[in-house]
Amino acid sequence: MKSIQGENSDLFINGTKIHIQTEDWGPEKKVLISRVFKNGSVHKTFKLAYEKIIQVESDSQRKRALNKLHQTVIDWSYAEI
Repeated sequence: MKSIQGENSDLFINGTKIHIQTEDWGPEKKVLISRVFKNGSVHKTFKLAYEKIIQVESDSQRKRALNKLHQTVIDWSYAEI
């Protein structure tokens, strides 16, 4: 099992640039991390442990979970920032 490619998005919410970065920290850390950057600093961090991903050993399942986490954080950002 290896790390999968992450996702990045730049958003403009109420005139503020927001960057969202979602990464797979790999089999050693066993977690997907999504960070919301606001004004160049980490504003909020979300974590999804491998143990909560169905069929985590499948790259496609981890990629699907990563994409879902990334979209969830985008939705959160629009609602909360």
